[in-house]
Amino acid sequence: MIEKFFRIIITNPRGTFLSVIGLTVMWALFLPNLSIDFSIEHLFSQNDPAVERYFSFRDEFGREDNVITIIYEPIDPIDRGLFKELEKLTYDIEDINGVASVVSVFSLSDIDTKAWLGDIYNDDQAWNRDTILTKLKYIQSDPSIGSRVLSNDLRFGAFMLTLSDDANNHQDRSALLKKIKKLALDTSPSWTFSGVSVLRTEYVRYMLRDNFLFLPPIAIILISILGYVFRNWVFVGLPLLTVLITVIWLLGIMGLFGLEINIMTYIVPTLLFIIGISDAIHIQARFRENLARDSSNPCESMLLTMVQMSKVIFLTSLTTSIGFVALMTTSINIVQEFGLEIALGVMIAWLVSILLVPSGIMLFESFEKGKDNTFSPLLNWLSNVIPRHPWAFIIIPLIISFTSIYKIKDLSTDASLMDDLRPQNKLYHDLKMTEKYFGGVLPFEVLLRLDQKNEGKNKTVLDPDIFPFLEDVEDLLKEELMESRFFSMSTLLRSIKRMRGDEDSVSYNSEMINQILGGRSKQQLQLVNSDQNTLRITGLIENKTSSEMESIYTKLDSLSKSFPPYLEIECTGTTVVALRTNDYLVQSLVNSLGIALLFISIVMAFMFRKKSILFASLVTNLIPIFTVLGVLSWLGVSIRPPTAMTFSVALGIAVDDSLHFLLRYRKELKQGMTRVEAIRATIMNTGSALMITTTILVSGFSVLLLSAFLPTYQFGLLSAGMIGTALLCDLTLLPALCLVLPNNNT
Repeated sequence: MIEKFFRIIITNPRGTFLSVIGLTVMWALFLPNLSIDFSIEHLFSQNDPAVERYFSFRDEFGREDNVITIIYEPIDPIDRGLFKELEKLTYDIEDINGVASVVSVFSLSDIDTKAWLGDIYNDDQAWNRDTILTKLKYIQSDPSIGSRVLSNDLRFGAFMLTLSDDANNHQDRSALLKKIKKLALDTSPSWTFSGVSVLRTEYVRYMLRDNFLFLPPIAIILISILGYVFRNWVFVGLPLLTVLITVIWLLGIMGLFGLEINIMTYIVPTLLFIIGISDAIHIQARFRENLARDSSNPCESMLLTMVQMSKVIFLTSLTTSIGFVALMTTSINIVQEFGLEIALGVMIAWLVSILLVPSGIMLFESFEKGKDNTFSPLLNWLSNVIPRHPWAFIIIPLIISFTSIYKIKDLSTDASLMDDLRPQNKLYHDLKMTEKYFGGVLPFEVLLRLDQKNEGKNKTVLDPDIFPFLEDVEDLLKEELMESRFFSMSTLLRSIKRMRGDEDSVSYNSEMINQILGGRSKQQLQLVNSDQNTLRITGLIENKTSSEMESIYTKLDSLSKSFPPYLEIECTGTTVVALRTNDYLVQSLVNSLGIALLFISIVMAFMFRKKSILFASLVTNLIPIFTVLGVLSWLGVSIRPPTAMTFSVALGIAVDDSLHFLLRYRKELKQGMTRVEAIRATIMNTGSALMITTTILVSGFSVLLLSAFLPTYQFGLLSAGMIGTALLCDLTLLPALCLVLPNNNT
């Protein structure tokens, strides 16, 4: 059956080749249906109660992750011209469609005459620098907005911009930021832009840039390696055409079924360019090997090649797909989509390879005989040394592996949201500057709720006796998050007391509360929900790890036990959900590695039926994982989603080389060779293709190191490291184990 199928392809190469091209054109018609959505919400687990609470919070109070902080550093912070520019800038930004509110040094003056900066437009009016300095100090000390618009030393100032809830997609956010930056940069101070909205915009820009940045060097690497190895334009062009067609087919399928390109799947085309080329290379390498034995009939050599390789490359494609399918065990939709799309892409690459490569070679009559000798000296050395000293090639990797296993226990999964940025990145520098002078940029929300089932059913959170508890919560947050800034009804009340000249000991009363409700902006009124059963403390906090935030949750919970039974504390916000999602994703991705290993083991057991061979293959592919994990532990690198995902993915890719090696080893044994002869023949005949494909994989993944986005950088680095280590084990440890393990000669 298989032979008949490939004979049709080989005897009708033009029809097969044109059919593949025709299908490619068909799938390309669906490319315009592709949409792009980089919303962070796609990363949230749909089954997490914390996520449900977060969206409930947003329904009550609106988004809290749409704040932009722009910091200015003037030459002279008390210059008259500066304040003219700043006031005009305030009004200009407020007029931008999509900007909901602007908080600046002028925001307090409309309700507090002491904060009025004077008639700055009228040059005839006196401009007393000492008077202005006094007013600036007064504004800076205001409990509600002071620390958000002026640094303690008055050297820096800031605008706090809140975007509209409907201006939160990448296109609108980018357009808004561009307008804001243009207005700000036309003024005399120097400016720094930060905030979650800025982070998201820049992250998406990095992602979109990466695809354009990666593909040219990957293409150059592929052309260079293939050209050097095969020295034939057909053998260079066909693998490249295979991966290009694979990408078009997959994107077309995604367009047909309405799948989006998101913050996970944006890198799918790049990965397929790297991963999808292996099958084509193995077919070409085996064809040249067979042609070298008998060049009289290229058609029969190609038929023999496809019969020999069809099962092998199907199984290797299957094991690669399993590594990605394992990612579908998470409850996060976009991770599931990523795993499914790459797995499907790998199988498409297999299908395109078995159709395009043999038909293309026959169509263009590329019958250059001879085996590739690029790596022959190294392979010849290995084939002679390993049979003489097999235990040396076993003991050394095992020592490294056991050392790594010992260090794995020290691995940490504790991470923060700013771990996605490298310290040398300007965005990282801007965020740290914001933390230093104006608190953090990461949204953190604490809610004080009335439990309607208890005594609180006849109360509202605007009762004056509730506010001391609100102050207690805010005081604890300020103590634990010293570099952060918080805003609540309590801070507004403190501001009112200061404006009235009241002592701190004066109790809150309904008059003060009504003054706030009657004179504040819509943004400020979002501190209490419409049912008046929830008070909100909204904060922008400094960067914290998961464990540090857990400590804060614990202390808040402990504080709540001293409250009346009708009062409850709830923590939410983007930071809370993102850190919880990060922890969940790491755990689920680690689990996916176990699932991938299980299913790959089943495939290997089905193929070889010998315990010794199965043991050899598993040991060979586990050692790279242990080694990389050990290195991460030695370097003090925490396990994060990009690193956790690497292992199941790289395992699926790396095990391919083991399959190619073991299947060829078994074939040589069945032809009557001894173990030593079979190992030597396998290393010499299969080793070259393994080194070519691995060189391409390692080089391709190394291109990801060009990314400014740290998760992509880490994924590329770890993938390259694991796959390179796996090849080393496949060409040294695996043949050594085959030589010393019993009962593996069939």
